[in-house]
Amino acid sequence: MPQEGTEHRKLTAIMFTDMVGYSALAERNEELALELLEEHRRLLRSIFPKHRGSEIKTIGDGFLAEFSSALAAVQCGIEIQEMIAKRNSVNPSQGNFQVRIGIHAGDVVHRDDDVIGDGVNIAARIEPLAEAGGICISQQVFDQVENRVAKSLKRMGQVKLKNMVRPLEVYGVVCEGAAPGPPDLTQDAKSSETQKSIAVLPFLNMSSDPENEYLSDGLTEDLIMAFSQLKGLRVPARTSSFAFKGRNEDIRQIGQQLNVNTILEGSVRKVGNRLRITAQLINVADGDHLWSHKFDREMQEVFAIQDEITRAIVRALEMQLIGAGDQPLAKHGTYNTDAYQLYLQARYHFYKFTGEGFKRCIECCKKALEIEPSYALAYAGLSLSYQTGWYYGFLSFEEKLAAIGPHDLAAEKAVELDPNLAETQTALGIVRCWNERDWSRGEDCFKQAIKLNPNYVTAHEHYGLVLAVRRHDDEAIAHARVALQIDPLSPMINLHMGLLYWIIHRYDLLLEQAHRLFDLESNFFGTYWLLGWAHWSQGMHDTAVADLRKAVALGGGPIQLADLGCLLGRLGRKTEAQQVLQELNELGKRTYVQPAYLGFVHASLGNHDEAFACFAQGMEHENASVAAIREYSIGAGLDDLRADPRFPVLLKEIGLEP
Repeated sequence: MPQEGTEHRKLTAIMFTDMVGYSALAERNEELALELLEEHRRLLRSIFPKHRGSEIKTIGDGFLAEFSSALAAVQCGIEIQEMIAKRNSVNPSQGNFQVRIGIHAGDVVHRDDDVIGDGVNIAARIEPLAEAGGICISQQVFDQVENRVAKSLKRMGQVKLKNMVRPLEVYGVVCEGAAPGPPDLTQDAKSSETQKSIAVLPFLNMSSDPENEYLSDGLTEDLIMAFSQLKGLRVPARTSSFAFKGRNEDIRQIGQQLNVNTILEGSVRKVGNRLRITAQLINVADGDHLWSHKFDREMQEVFAIQDEITRAIVRALEMQLIGAGDQPLAKHGTYNTDAYQLYLQARYHFYKFTGEGFKRCIECCKKALEIEPSYALAYAGLSLSYQTGWYYGFLSFEEKLAAIGPHDLAAEKAVELDPNLAETQTALGIVRCWNERDWSRGEDCFKQAIKLNPNYVTAHEHYGLVLAVRRHDDEAIAHARVALQIDPLSPMINLHMGLLYWIIHRYDLLLEQAHRLFDLESNFFGTYWLLGWAHWSQGMHDTAVADLRKAVALGGGPIQLADLGCLLGRLGRKTEAQQVLQELNELGKRTYVQPAYLGFVHASLGNHDEAFACFAQGMEHENASVAAIREYSIGAGLDDLRADPRFPVLLKEIGLEP
């Protein structure tokens, strides 16, 4: 050991470790947290010497250790993760723990009993990028261990680290038993080749009137929903299937992208009141037709056609092997064809995701309910359209209040009419959690929706976000992964799952998700919204501001504009932030601007009285964004706001812990 007061420089490999979620566990159960911390320390200290590693010091719930070579450090990290995974497999879940590890090889300075320098700093900063149960290594380590460890190394991309001029390339070491990151669709495909799965591609509208496209789209959606409720059958959601609309792609490529082994395609022709529907089931592996049929019926028989197609597909897939052949088919929400056609038109307009689209959706749902007052799905569609359009600033608060009241009577009516639909339970779950902040009853709705239809992506999407703001991180990530597996090609699902990772401060997953969304849809406002927060979390502040400016330019509304103002305020660019605040106030005269987001901009400018006044107004409006105040303030770095004595009082009113 060096003598006191001396220092020397050397090239070495540095390892940083960190227990995942230790602080949150300590808040919930301090005794268990301390017990696991000591066990974790004993385990790691028993492994370091095997690889000639030296413990420099403990830092909170983690270690700083030094190794003579990068290879030794990585081999040590692998053994640590494998030993923890083995240990967890024989322990009750509440007693499990996981570790993240970061490793960098570089120049360090030994001073007394400590080490300092860029080599240490880089290892510390890449450690949070590792998955739970995983290892993140720098380019320098990768260069020395590639083809020398019996584990796969996965490129994670470039990251910008504090005080580094150039971005750093980082890699992940895939360890057995580690919690995986966002789903790798290629790997999922390999692991689920034997699973029964079907994708329903958009049926072609063969009618002379293009306005009848709502009918072909609606039939496609209804078949997706019918198949998704059959046990043992995996079905990609509507958005992912509709990503192939109008595209003449090879069936095998589509099957690979959607991770399915069968595909249903067809066409719809409507002449007067007559329908001709063709359908064919194709085996992805060889392109062979497993089944095909043509239906000539009256429009009034459209429900019978749907049931007939579903039963025929069940037989063709030999679903009786898993009992699906005896399952009852999904109920139709109505047998009134006029109301049904209006509901199909409503869904058609909803998925345009525009202000005009939401208004047309609402109009169609209302007309359907005039014809069929007990149409539960139309009430659920009405609620979802008002909630979504209102949240994103397409509809005013006054419009929503006048139509469905402060507590969303449409969602309550939907469940009253039919509590056994995933759509109705999800609509009510959204209202109870996001608007009323009745967390317990809202979660019950989401759980019931998922029980009714495990493939209903909207339930997983919103339940995951609810779990995130309530700091149930592992469960939130689990639902995010399910949502992405069900609807991998949906820009909105990918966006919301990225925001979920931001809410739980998993900036490593956020960065991956932002890049995945960019690859999926590079001209989507949500892509640059997500990139903005991803780059902000990486310390790339100017890039984050540029991203948010582009998000606004691509059609982002009040939320994205407010985020831009908040980050400008955080950077001390007060004149620009104040200008954004003025723009939001002007925008509020034409559409709905969420008060909480105005509050965030005020907070970034140090106007705390104005910020809390905005938050109070958001509470009165039962506004969804107030639920994320705690996590938003952490992600944006609004530390002064969090230090205000009014902040914990507000959180208690929301129903969250400080």
